[in-house]
Amino acid sequence: MLEQSDIAHYLLSLGVVKPQAVIDEDFRVVDASRRNSVFLATSSAGPTFAVKQALSGDGASLAHEAAVLRLLAGAPELAPHVPAVVCLDGDCLVLRTPGRGRDWTDHRGRFPLGPARVLGRLLAALHRRRVDLPAAPDPLWGLALPEPPYDLVLELSAGAQDLVARIQASDFLCSRLAGLRDTVDGGAFVHGDLRWDNCLAVPAPGAARRTRVVMLDWELAGPCDPAFDVGSVLSEYLRVWVGSVPIVEPVDPGRLVARARHPLASMQPAMQAFWSAYRQPGGPALRRVVELGAVRLLQTAVERAQGVNAPTAHVITLVQLADNMLRRPDAAAFALLGLRP
Repeated sequence: MLEQSDIAHYLLSLGVVKPQAVIDEDFRVVDASRRNSVFLATSSAGPTFAVKQALSGDGASLAHEAAVLRLLAGAPELAPHVPAVVCLDGDCLVLRTPGRGRDWTDHRGRFPLGPARVLGRLLAALHRRRVDLPAAPDPLWGLALPEPPYDLVLELSAGAQDLVARIQASDFLCSRLAGLRDTVDGGAFVHGDLRWDNCLAVPAPGAARRTRVVMLDWELAGPCDPAFDVGSVLSEYLRVWVGSVPIVEPVDPGRLVARARHPLASMQPAMQAFWSAYRQPGGPALRRVVELGAVRLLQTAVERAQGVNAPTAHVITLVQLADNMLRRPDAAAFALLGLRP
């Protein structure tokens, strides 16, 4: 396994970084690991390189991501918006993206319409493609939370197990998730993990403003329900909104909504721009998008409870919000997202 101190030498050996860039420029390597070991190498004048290694020693997910990206590189409408594969060396994948990128988690209180429209158009183009690749791990694992597989339970921390038990204690959630599982549409090619830290804003060539979108982390890409991708994007706005509310006890979070640092009203124009750019004949209905967006919120809640002894008030509120969305999806589309069917 390459360590952080090895990355500069490794990129030099591949010939993608010049020695002078390492010596003279502000060449930096940061650890951005999550599912896999990931190191990002950046400099002020050059592109960003991601060096990904499989922590499990099984490089199948990285090989899958490389195959997906090589296929998308042949699609003119998508190629400028995905990382370029530099090399796949055993269990190590090296990717290149444009420099000066900023992921969407660094929103700084602004929710611009332009990037939201671009992302909507990109997802529509992606979902129209037919890609013949083996299926990746199921991105809709939240539908199995009423009866999770044993290997998932073993990986959960005490806080995540507590949260899953809360979901299992709800007859409504268990019944609704089972119903959604029986109606999953696997006819589209989806990204499968469209959280904001997988959406990069970069400048267009020769420009200073970050108006171009690059979608990262394609390990879960494959056939699935397109509504999950769309719902995942919209659920990220709701996650940020809930996170900005000063909730101490989740008994009645609604009374604190007016004190949110990021009010829904400031996000709804961007959500509307995204949905308007995405909508297409034959695409998923808004009701379905809201329902699978709620599933994405449940998955986010479990992920955020991982590694802690007890779920926080904000994490419990995400589950309550998902429950409300599943009970009244049409009302949630209008009241939360500002959208009409």
